[in-house]
This record gives sequence, structure tokens and C-alpha cells, in this order.
Amino acid sequence: MISYLELIDKDIINVKNGENIGRFSDIEIDIKKGKVTALYIEDKNTKLFSFFNKAKSMVINWEEIVKIGLDVIVVNYESDNVRIAKEIANGN
Repeated sequence: MISYLELIDKDIINVKNGENIGRFSDIEIDIKKGKVTALYIEDKNTKLFSFFNKAKSMVINWEEIVKIGLDVIVVNYESDNVRIAKEIANGN
């Protein structure tokens, strides 16, 4: 079992190419089913400017998570499958 606080600021690594795609920032939960459905990832390139501007977040589906380790979260995804948090908020 892992707590939300243990996930904060973990790097997200894509197993397909070894790329560090950002850091964990939030979680999406389906409250009707009581299950985690996705992870929100803060774009590593916008962290410095997130104080002034809302950082752009990616959303990776729970099924695409390979392993949650001590320091990183390993995911297996294609960039076409990643949703942008703004699209979700707008219902797209």
C-alpha cells in the first residue's frame, strides 16, 4: 500500500524510451467504483513557471502504470494516449 504523500514529486519514466516525462502532481479517482483511474503529471518544463501560470498537466491512465518504485513511477504509454488535463476539465 502507498499513500498519496509518498507519490508526491516522484519522477515519471516512460519504459518505452527511458524519458523522464515529468513529476507526479495529482490523482484521479472514480468515487463510484472506489478506484484510481489516472495520474496527473506536471510537465517538467513548466515547473519553474507554475507559480505565475497554471502548469500544464498530462494524465496517464492507471492501466499504463508498470511499477511504482521508491523514487520513480514507471509507465508504458504512447504519446497519443496521454490526455491533457485542460481537455478533461473542458469535457473533451
